[in-house]
Amino acid sequence: MTISVPGFRQIYLQQTKKRSFDGHHPWILEHSILPAGSEPRVGETVDLVREDGRFIGRGLYNPNSRIRIRLYTWDIAESIDETFFRKRIDRAIEHRARFPSASESSMRLVFSEADQLSGLVVDKFGDHLVMQVTSAALLPFIESISHRLYELYRPASIQMQIDARSAKSEGMEPCQRFLMGSAPEKPIEILENGLKWLVDLQGGQKTGYYLDQRENRMAAIRWIREGSKVLDVCTYVGGFALTMAKYASTAEIIALDSSERALAMAAQHAAINQLDDKVQWVQGDFFDYLSKGLDAGLRFDVIVLDPPRLASSRDNLERAMAAYHRLNYLAVRMLNPGGTLVTCSCSGRVSRTQFLEMLQGVSQRAKREIQVLENRGAAPDHPVSLSCPETDYLKCIIARVLG
Repeated sequence: MTISVPGFRQIYLQQTKKRSFDGHHPWILEHSILPAGSEPRVGETVDLVREDGRFIGRGLYNPNSRIRIRLYTWDIAESIDETFFRKRIDRAIEHRARFPSASESSMRLVFSEADQLSGLVVDKFGDHLVMQVTSAALLPFIESISHRLYELYRPASIQMQIDARSAKSEGMEPCQRFLMGSAPEKPIEILENGLKWLVDLQGGQKTGYYLDQRENRMAAIRWIREGSKVLDVCTYVGGFALTMAKYASTAEIIALDSSERALAMAAQHAAINQLDDKVQWVQGDFFDYLSKGLDAGLRFDVIVLDPPRLASSRDNLERAMAAYHRLNYLAVRMLNPGGTLVTCSCSGRVSRTQFLEMLQGVSQRAKREIQVLENRGAAPDHPVSLSCPETDYLKCIIARVLG
C-alpha cells in the first residue's frame, strides 16, 4: 500500500467514486472529492488519496473549475515543477519525430490529456508556435513551457491563446498574445497534402487551422469516382474541397460554409494552388441549404459533413445528437444510390458508439442501407489516450449509402 507522503495537501476521493479512477483518468470533478477544510489555491499541487490515505495521483488544483484537479502523475516520487513539464514536452515532441507527417511544415506537438499534459495544446505552423491553454492551474508554468519550446524550435513567434469558453469555465481572462516574437504581418503559408494553406494566427478558428483532418482528407479521395458530384458541407477554408479538387480533378465540387470570411480564405487557397475553377463556393446555413436542395431535387455522389462542435457539454448532448441526426439524414437522402458519405464529429462528448448509433437511426429512418467503409479518427499527431476517452474526439466515418 502506497501512502501519500507529507508535504502536499491531500484531497480525499469520495468513497463511491474510487473505481472511476483506477484507469488514470486525469479529470477529477468537484462532486468526486470530499470538501477540503481550507480550499487549495489555483495551481497548488495536491495529492488525490483514498479514504485510508492511499495515494492515487498528483495534480494541480483549481477551486474555480468544475474540474477541481487535473492529475499529471501517478508516481508518488514525481514532483510537478518546471523540470517535470520540460520532460513531458520533450517526450511528446520526441514521439512525433517518428510520424510520417514529421516532414510537414505543420503539426500538433502537444495534445493535452493524450500527452499527459492536461490543459495544454501546442501547434506548429511553419516557423510559428501556438499554445492553447484551457487550464488556469497551468498558468504559473507557461513561461517555462514556452522557454522550452523556444529552445527546441527557435520559432519566429510563440502565441498563447485562452478562448472565452475556457476562460469562463476556469476562472481566467480570455487571451491572445505573443509570449515571444510578434504577430506575422500576413497569414503564414504551410504545406499539407501537397497543397499550400494560409494560416491566420490572429483570426483562425481553434489554433489557426484544423490539422486533425490531414489523413482523412486524403482518405476521402479513394472513394471519389471520375466525374463525381461532390458537396462539402462546412468547408471552412476548403480543406476537404481543395484536396479533392487537386487529386480528383474531374469531380464537380460545391463547398458550403456560413462564414463569409472563411470562404474568402478558401477562395484564396484555391487561387494559390491554381484550383480557381475547380470549386464553387456557396455561403449559407447548412440545414437550410440541404433542406432546400433536397426539395429541389439536388443529388450528389459524395457528401462531406464536417460541422463545428455541436456538443460542448453533457447538458446539450441530446440536442447535439438530434442535430447530427438531422444533418446526416438530409445528406443521406441527397446521395445517389451507392454514393459516399464522409461524416465527421469533433465533439468529445459524443462517443464513437453514439455517433455510429446515430447513423444507424438515420439509416432506418431514411430506409437506406449504410455500409461503413472506414472508421477513422484524428491524425496520428492527435493520439488517443485510453485513460481519457474524450481524446477520441474526432470521428470520421466514410460510408457507402445503398438504395
